[in-house]
Amino acid sequence: MTEAWKQQQPYAYWLECVRGLGRGTRWELTERAGSPKAVYDMPEEEWREILPEKKRKALGQARAEMNPEEIYLQFCRHPVRYVPNTHPGYPARLKKIPDPPFGIFLWGELPPPGQPAVAVIGARECSEYGRYMAERTAMELAAAGVCVISGMARGIDGISQRAALRAGGKSFAVLGSGADVCYPPENKNLYETLKTRGGILSEYLPGTQPKAGLFPQRNRIISGLADIVLIVEARERSGTLITADMALEQGKEVWVVPGRLTDPLSAGCNRLMKQGAGILTSVEEMLEETGLRTCHTDGGGYIGREPEKTGKAPCREGETFPDMAPEGKSAGIFLYLDDYPKSVEQLQRESGMEYRQTVCELMELCVENRAEQVSAGQYVRKHKADGKL
Repeated sequence: MTEAWKQQQPYAYWLECVRGLGRGTRWELTERAGSPKAVYDMPEEEWREILPEKKRKALGQARAEMNPEEIYLQFCRHPVRYVPNTHPGYPARLKKIPDPPFGIFLWGELPPPGQPAVAVIGARECSEYGRYMAERTAMELAAAGVCVISGMARGIDGISQRAALRAGGKSFAVLGSGADVCYPPENKNLYETLKTRGGILSEYLPGTQPKAGLFPQRNRIISGLADIVLIVEARERSGTLITADMALEQGKEVWVVPGRLTDPLSAGCNRLMKQGAGILTSVEEMLEETGLRTCHTDGGGYIGREPEKTGKAPCREGETFPDMAPEGKSAGIFLYLDDYPKSVEQLQRESGMEYRQTVCELMELCVENRAEQVSAGQYVRKHKADGKL
């Protein structure tokens, strides 16, 4: 880091703290002045040429009341870091989108610039099929060395991020609140884990509480950080489709998991298919077609490593991660069940569990009404009638 970059940091943060200035105004001011510090040093006469009276007053008041060096020094005591657009580590992917954030507040780390990234998003109230596809897809992406980007929301977002972490990969959450505000609260364990095995990102100041209007804005960052946007489930009218539109505006490819014609949770995905979105039939094929599978092996494997056969499924909402606390009841074998029958032996091979443990967990899942024995030694995943989790 050069001395010039260090000098700009407090002034970029100061601009973030000026009440009443939007993202576009911050960009306009810095482009005109040449740097955040130059904005601070700008004569008021120049502000009059580009700013309405209300914003001029806000800027003047902030310059009179806030010393950039002092407020930034105070902020540096906080575990959240600030990465403005002048920072050498500001994500290159975000510089290319039409409406980039002025800066990123970060707890953890930023997505590695040279590592492929896929945004996995979808319905909050997802079906068992959606849950299964989010888990399986995210695990395969992580095993392929691909970062999983999402919004840590209920449903598909959180499910996919847990699965990626359990597979040993990295995941990054973009929040519609400050990076120090966990929302939704039931994803607290996921939030804490992302701090050390990925990152929590936000364009909003620490302490900002979640508001409905902030979430559509954060969606452009989710798609902006990704090479591909993958939608697992979405209703005909949903926030997920807003992200798809933003991704297309950014020149990103949108892929979808196809669903049943009669399922409202698949209506959005099916409409995107009609409009030309990519159709996921396998993660390997998607990475191949989009150029993200950058390394081939003799066996046709991905870049990265094979999934770990731990016999443990990704954590559910509200559960703790197994490396922090004991595993939830009968969670392990559930991931490997499918809509078609599988034998105990096949499930044992796929999960890497011992035979006795496989049988015991299958029995527990049957009691919990999450699995069903359809014939001697053959089991299927059982879907809940209302489609809710």
